Amino acid sequence: MAGERRVRRMIIDGLDHMDRRPEGIQHNKSVALDHIHDYYKKALDRLPPELIPSLLEAGFCFGFLDPVSNIISSTVSHELGKGKKGKRPRRATSSTKKSTIEVENRRARYKTISEIIESSKDFSMAPNRSKSEGAGIAVRSLRGLATFLTSYFRYLTIQDALRYLRLSKADLLVAVHLIEEDYCSTYTFTIHDMTAKISLGCAATSAMHPGVPAFVSRSLLLASHVDEVSNLLPTKGCIGHSTIKRLSELFTLTNDMIDDDPRRPMQHAISRMQRCRKKKTTVVPAGLDYTLKLLLLDKIHVLYLKAISSIPRHELCSRHHRGLLKAGHCYGPFDPVTNIILSAIWYDTVFPAEREFEVEMISTKKLARIECLSLEGLVAYILALFPALSTYQAMRYLLINNVQLDMVIMRAKEDGHDQRFPFSQSEAFDAASLAACHPSPTELLEFATTVMPVMGETLHSTLKVNRMLSSRDVCLISETLSQKFPPSKSPKLVPDLNMHASNIIAGKRMKFKAFQSAIVKRVKAALFRYSQRVGQEYELHVICDVNAEIPEHGICYIPGDYKYPFSHMNILAKRKGSQIADADAVPTLFFIECSNIDEDVASLCCPILEPSKVAGRCFHCECEGIKIIHPPSETYHGRCTEFEDMASGKNPVSNEELISQGKYGTLFIDTMEDDCVYFDSAWDGDFAVSINEMEQDRNEEEDFTWLKKETQELMAYNRGLFVNS
Repeated sequence: MAGERRVRRMIIDGLDHMDRRPEGIQHNKSVALDHIHDYYKKALDRLPPELIPSLLEAGFCFGFLDPVSNIISSTVSHELGKGKKGKRPRRATSSTKKSTIEVENRRARYKTISEIIESSKDFSMAPNRSKSEGAGIAVRSLRGLATFLTSYFRYLTIQDALRYLRLSKADLLVAVHLIEEDYCSTYTFTIHDMTAKISLGCAATSAMHPGVPAFVSRSLLLASHVDEVSNLLPTKGCIGHSTIKRLSELFTLTNDMIDDDPRRPMQHAISRMQRCRKKKTTVVPAGLDYTLKLLLLDKIHVLYLKAISSIPRHELCSRHHRGLLKAGHCYGPFDPVTNIILSAIWYDTVFPAEREFEVEMISTKKLARIECLSLEGLVAYILALFPALSTYQAMRYLLINNVQLDMVIMRAKEDGHDQRFPFSQSEAFDAASLAACHPSPTELLEFATTVMPVMGETLHSTLKVNRMLSSRDVCLISETLSQKFPPSKSPKLVPDLNMHASNIIAGKRMKFKAFQSAIVKRVKAALFRYSQRVGQEYELHVICDVNAEIPEHGICYIPGDYKYPFSHMNILAKRKGSQIADADAVPTLFFIECSNIDEDVASLCCPILEPSKVAGRCFHCECEGIKIIHPPSETYHGRCTEFEDMASGKNPVSNEELISQGKYGTLFIDTMEDDCVYFDSAWDGDFAVSINEMEQDRNEEEDFTWLKKETQELMAYNRGLFVNS
């Protein structure tokens, strides 16, 4: 049992944080290139000398086989693509001539590997064709390997990719497996994954492969017959004409002839990793703190979606959306979903809104902010219990244990970390609530140490049975809480808003309503078309995340503000008429891509059945830091072309810049507009002071200009982007 719970481990032979310094980056490049050179030496020994020109042109070591097999197969594929049908190598007619040919072949191989090594000096990893014309096949292979990893893994930088390539000995699938282990991935790589196919195309593009589509399709065909190919290609000796002929036959197979397990290439890679594993191992950090934080926020986001889906629509949309976004933190004595729901209901009960309002769309920015604050609270809770741990270690434990605090505590104790003595849960809660900027930390502490443990057990048990609460369940929780914690009275410390601040808040609320109305119409139209297609009617539970600024081919071709042609969004919807006891009563997460111009335009609407596992990437949503979960097997704007353009250098945004921009949107969230929507004059004293101070110097002319702009923006929603709403 202890073996199952131990921290995941992998090989390391250097200090992790050195890998982002110039000397560390250069070291990783050099070590990875040394391994690649060794693969080319082995491949040259197995290839007929007649194929050397094709090897230098397109014999890359990246793909879904082992590196040497990748070189051999891509060389043969390129040779066949020239129209040459695997001509037989020349044969000697006498022992003397045979000896001469062998000497010539050795010289040719030695000359080739010398050229490959020499051409690897002074190179750049940037996908710039003008600077890459003279780059050798080994350098281009390394660039392709790094590009695959950064295209496949959302938060992986080039520097970290080079580290994993060093650790994996420049074996692509071994590197993928090591990253999956470090990222505690719940999904195992398969060759049928569309993201894997797109990433392979990006790798070939960055390596300047002369025939990218053919390379990708043939690589997938060979990977689907990895067992046969492994037996077909010898570990020693030159391949014969029969081998080349069989490879050519495999290259021409159709998709309906593919029947191998798509996980087999990764299984082969794991066996290669086991053979080269050293005895001495140590825990390897998954990257720098920001990478780990972003991975954790992805997990936390899925937990919030689960919590939102567990609250009945009426109770969520009419009342508890407020408690969720203001105080629905996921730290506490129970699983995160139970903590979120109970905290949200408690806050709305004890601190009732002065003005309740109904929504059909959860604020994307405020949801992201409560998730960030929850993470801060979780880390603070752990550090209060284990003062010797670093912030990084605390986040690592959270990642490994899927944000379960009880599992984190148990694992930390097993690893020999000393818990604070005497232990005080109230101190841990106090630290968490302060770090998470809870609006009422004192009252939360009293709740957490008295009623929450008992009520949490009941709620947790209910969710285990039904997976979704009924309206009666929510009502009983609220009634019980109101008996234990009578609704508080509004403090008299909240200042009145000045005229300018009142105008701002009124304008932002009007803008939110107009935006919500337009988005809801798009969603219902998309759901209606989906219901017709599947023959089952679905109804909206709530809209979770929206990015209304999706361009087409990277261009916002409609002039003016807010004139992007498409939107991406996640919604929760359930089968109409389903009851709590039904298996499909819990709302399903959907992804929608719809037009901002005409709701009659066909849209993409598809369920995300396993949101905690693999998801498709989107350049535009990642750039904004919006955590919309995209489908793994569908095509949409931002999925393919933009990453291919990054790989080729056409898109000026580098991978590091994409991560940096998204990180800013995820971690440094400006929620000013949505705070105006949720402003409560009974409780939000700090916000009232802030907005009053911000607007006190605004003169009448500025105020008039601002009001005019707000009016124009509101009219734009009604006329432009949502012209048919």
